[in-house]
Amino acid sequence: MKVALIQSRGLLQDPTVNFFKARMRINNVDADMFIFPEMFCSGYSGRKENMKIEMLDSKIVTKLRDLSVSRGCAIICGCPIEENEKIYDCALLISGGEVTVYKKMILGNDGAFDENQYFTPGNQPMIIDHMGLQIGLSIGNDLLLPELYKFYAENNVDIIVCISAFNANQMNKFDKIVVSRAAENLLPVIICNMVGSDCGQNLIGKSKLIGPDGSVIESCTESSDVRILNIDIDTLKKSSQNRKIIPSVKFGECIRVRSVSGEGTGPTTCPFFG
Repeated sequence: MKVALIQSRGLLQDPTVNFFKARMRINNVDADMFIFPEMFCSGYSGRKENMKIEMLDSKIVTKLRDLSVSRGCAIICGCPIEENEKIYDCALLISGGEVTVYKKMILGNDGAFDENQYFTPGNQPMIIDHMGLQIGLSIGNDLLLPELYKFYAENNVDIIVCISAFNANQMNKFDKIVVSRAAENLLPVIICNMVGSDCGQNLIGKSKLIGPDGSVIESCTESSDVRILNIDIDTLKKSSQNRKIIPSVKFGECIRVRSVSGEGTGPTTCPFFG
């Protein structure tokens, strides 16, 4: 299976241009699945008027759905969705004329952008069956949720796709975390990160494929736009079948001990024996 990582930045307030950018890549690259970064459809912003949410379905999502059908490919892309006056940071799976929505669970507030002011968190994992592969979805800060990745491992997912929009400082941190998530679950992870200047941040790209042992198998630079990953489905399926999941631990009641120290230069009192 050929997977195209598209690090391209979505432009604010212009979903039509974002569709043209996506169409150009999809029409000129031979791939079974195209992965675009977090918030690609709208550009990265918390302001509803900048995201043009009311235009996204007609200007880009419906057109990507039609393009997916005509090209016989699947598309994963970031797009904000409004439901019942709540806005969610989402990953869309566009395939076979259908659009399925995954909602980001862990919202970020690390000095770059306070997502909690604008978005509502989701709470449902999402597993895609594509070409015989079971693919789990996550977005950006969802990497901070080990329970999500363990859930995917326990439910026979073969690989996880995480779309993101990280700046350099964020990527330095999440580079280490994504390696841990892969290695602790023996589960490969694809991370597709936006590149370029957006929302006052310089997004760093450096998308990559992490193997089940935590090793970097393929990686992009800070400036490259498209990278093709050749995924061996049989190898991934065999790896999943041989996966030995670390069992969940049920803890007993926590033991709490208060250490009591002597004052001044006198002897220290042992909390156990006086």
